Amino acid sequence: MKTRILLYTGKGGVGKTSIAASTASIISSQGKKTLVISTDPAHSLGDAFGEEIGSRPKKMAENLYAQEISVNEAINTHWGELKGYLTGLFQSQGLDPVSAEEIATLPGFDEAAQLLYLLDYYKKGEYNNIIIDSAPTGESLKLLSFPEAMTWYMDKIFPVGRLAAKLVRPVMNTIGPMPMPDDEVFKSVERLYSSLKEIRDILTNQDISTIRLVMNPDRMSFSETKRAYTYLLLYGYPVDSIFINKIYEENTGAFFKAWRTSQEEIIKGVSESFSEIKIFKIPLLKSEPIGYNNLILMGKSIYGDITPDTIFKKETSIEFYKVDDRYFIKFKLPFADKKDLKIYNKGGELIIELGNWKRVLYLPTIYADKNPIGAEFINGFLNIEMR
Repeated sequence: MKTRILLYTGKGGVGKTSIAASTASIISSQGKKTLVISTDPAHSLGDAFGEEIGSRPKKMAENLYAQEISVNEAINTHWGELKGYLTGLFQSQGLDPVSAEEIATLPGFDEAAQLLYLLDYYKKGEYNNIIIDSAPTGESLKLLSFPEAMTWYMDKIFPVGRLAAKLVRPVMNTIGPMPMPDDEVFKSVERLYSSLKEIRDILTNQDISTIRLVMNPDRMSFSETKRAYTYLLLYGYPVDSIFINKIYEENTGAFFKAWRTSQEEIIKGVSESFSEIKIFKIPLLKSEPIGYNNLILMGKSIYGDITPDTIFKKETSIEFYKVDDRYFIKFKLPFADKKDLKIYNKGGELIIELGNWKRVLYLPTIYADKNPIGAEFINGFLNIEMR
């Protein structure tokens, strides 16, 4: 069974959960087996359906299943050996068992846990569609950038750490209380690394995965959407559509006239800024779309005759090319500011820092010994010359 993955994210409070749940509901009503997953630590997917969901897939209707991921359960399932070692290590240094177990959940474990659930479901092929109700934008970017950060760790730090542990373990076991990681711990990390590489390949494959941005027609949400789009392109993730939610219509009366005018300006700005992307405009509903039947109605009002799991746009965000004897790398970064940008080559890796986010790009062999000598933005593309 060919599986499509749709990930919805946006600023907190824009209505992405309702849109993700309504998308899953309308797709399932078309006879496609669908799973909708919440990866937001503050789960609200159950609220959208009007019933408790839990940490295991629960049947909500014919062809429709829902799940709110439990991070702790995922960590214990996927790499209990690593957490067990870290808990023992912290206890050996004087921490009580409860605190040691809490600290043993290292930064990034929660993001990795969510991705491993997604990988498991994709490989089993039980669902036609997997819809992800993701966390707000910042957390989603952490989630999607984690596989690359893990790649850097595994390539640079992990081999040294494993060798050191192998050399030091016999000595430490005889002279001190501090436990050293055994081979099962390292195998656990290697399995995690392999799985994260696999899930990144899936999430950047435009024939499989699509990221969709949800926003409200206000300036803060518009600005965050532009930043999110740029950062997602930096990491090579495909974005095919934007959903503008909670639009005031004419029938909202004179009291909201100023709001409507402001929203119209924002919507016009979105249409101009994202002219190549499918834009869905969703009016403010008279009541919350709670429950399967109401979510079906919302899904129909959003998509009309459009099939929701359609791929609305494909694009290449990174391109290597040569002009005469000059080598270039071209990134699509339409809303990036050059003053927030740093670029350098470190050991055959092109490192691009944009604001608070960093992309480590492993260069083709022909580029590995070259350094960036200049960069300029042309029509929303960053062109980097390498020499």
